[in-house]
Amino acid sequence: MQLALLLVLAQTQLVDIQNLSPREYRVSGFVLTAPQDLKLSAIGAEPWPDRLRSRDDEHWQDDEQTTWPAAAWILDARTRAVVWDLRSVDTRRESNGLRRFSGTVHLPAGTYEAHYASYPASSVSWNGDINISLKEIIRLGRRAKYGGPYVETELYKQFGLHIEGVGRTASEADIRAARDAFTASAILTIAPDRNSSTRKGFEITRPTTVEVYAIGELRRDGEFDYGWIMNADTRKRVWSMTYDGTDPAGGAAKNRMAHETLQLKPGHYVAYFVCDDSHSPDDWNNVPATDPEFWGMTLRVSDRTARAAVKPFEYEPVPQGQTIVSMIGVRDDELRSAGFALRRPMDVHIYALGEGTNDKMNDYAWIVDDEQHKRVWVMRYEETEHAGGAEKNRLFDGTVHLDAGNYLVYYHSDDSHAYNDWNGAPPAEERYWGVSIFPASGRLNPADIGPFMRTRGPGTNSTLAQLEHMGDDEDARTPLRLTEETRVRV
Repeated sequence: MQLALLLVLAQTQLVDIQNLSPREYRVSGFVLTAPQDLKLSAIGAEPWPDRLRSRDDEHWQDDEQTTWPAAAWILDARTRAVVWDLRSVDTRRESNGLRRFSGTVHLPAGTYEAHYASYPASSVSWNGDINISLKEIIRLGRRAKYGGPYVETELYKQFGLHIEGVGRTASEADIRAARDAFTASAILTIAPDRNSSTRKGFEITRPTTVEVYAIGELRRDGEFDYGWIMNADTRKRVWSMTYDGTDPAGGAAKNRMAHETLQLKPGHYVAYFVCDDSHSPDDWNNVPATDPEFWGMTLRVSDRTARAAVKPFEYEPVPQGQTIVSMIGVRDDELRSAGFALRRPMDVHIYALGEGTNDKMNDYAWIVDDEQHKRVWVMRYEETEHAGGAEKNRLFDGTVHLDAGNYLVYYHSDDSHAYNDWNGAPPAEERYWGVSIFPASGRLNPADIGPFMRTRGPGTNSTLAQLEHMGDDEDARTPLRLTEETRVRV
């Protein structure tokens, strides 16, 4: 009894978050050296009441209708578990939409992170003459003027979180040590920058249980910040972060989390994570997830022996120095071609990135047998997979058998969304936009490949006339003379 009284008397301010702007996220850490009851007071806000009335099947996920625009929560910094959340405890609800909490929460000794997200602005204007929804913009300028019910009434100025207890404010070293405890069992962590992608390869040398902890941005109608794991030996995905396969991650409805375990067989694997150009740790455009520090993907192995057997490896989708044809970095409005000769039948691997929408390819590759003048392979939409980034980024990553002979490889791009000039999020392997061909074995034997030798063309006995590589608004003609009735192939 006396100890409890002494603890109460010794309580000091551990966290004081206030004076928040209408679009701000803050975090403050604290350390408890003994288990105790903390004294908390917090003011947040529920979705504005009149926004709730317009919910329907199509817009049920609208953040203005489902997300608290102002909320506070506490994380255990070592386990990343939410130990208290204003949105899930009993609060006093006011008619103006504010939610108030004043009470205690019991926490064991440890290091904690107190988070507050203030995002009540539902519109923004510049110079008072432009007013658009947050959903219609990517980033707001610093000179923006915010609008919205909680902003216009200045209720947002009451938002805040205050914590008192027996402990101390956490230093950067305290927080770093706690987070390091969580990643101590990690075999890799991926946290890409805005509008970019990152991959890391790893080798599993024994059957291993791998824990996946991934947080990103996904909606029913598309993925924006998300990851996947591919078996580099088979080129098949063994895990993908999808909307249906994830759970709410707290905050905005588009914040999604995957936390599951995989059983991986021995082999080589690659983990990818891609991010678009909005709603990321350097500039949230809505309430972030409850664990924004781990936005991205973390793979952990709890078994120490199994973890020690995991090895990193450098992965490239196209083996360097082993290509038969490499046409990459293709820009808008290009038609590229390259020829080669196979001196023996061969299985070749084709790695082609292009643009496709509505089941049709706009930027794509194809291969022509020069002797037969027949296409022996075409990059068809139905044979591609999502390449990361914008949904229209498509990838063909497979093997084709070619007989000995001469071949021409073509790549065509339209007038938009190509290398270094994307109008949507780029693919994970953007530098390979185009087509690369290499032996399926991954090893190029120079004796198997020869220079392209045109088997038909002007001056040969087989070709009567030829007009090729025609450009826009171009007319061309060539004489054609037949001495008798002849069956010709066009």
